[in-house]
Amino acid sequence: MQKKLFAEVEGNYVRPFCSIPKYAIVTLQIYKLDTDEILFENHCPHERLPQRFVEGVEEGVRFFASENNIQGIQVELLDGGWHESDSHQRDFMLAAMLALVKVFPK
Repeated sequence: MQKKLFAEVEGNYVRPFCSIPKYAIVTLQIYKLDTDEILFENHCPHERLPQRFVEGVEEGVRFFASENNIQGIQVELLDGGWHESDSHQRDFMLAAMLALVKVFPK
C-alpha cells in the first residue's frame, strides 16, 4: 500500500462561553492511499490526549468519511488539546470533523 501526504490540518471546537463549555483541539495529517480504505492511527502521546478523546477523534473521522463518500485516506492524529472539565468525547468527534471539512469542503 502506497500513501502520499495530502494535508496537515487543525480542528478546533472551543466554546468557552456556552452554558456547557467545550474544549477540543486536534492536529491531523491526512494521506491519500491507493486503496479504498479509511485508516486511522494515533500518534499523539497519552499525556497530550487521553484515550477516551482519541476514540472521539476516530469516530469523527469515520463518520465524516462515510457521510461524504470519502475513500482511500489515512488520518493520523498528531496532537491534541483538552481541558479537565470542559472536554468531552463528542467534542473531539466534532473537532475532527471540522478539521476534515477544511480539507474536503462540500
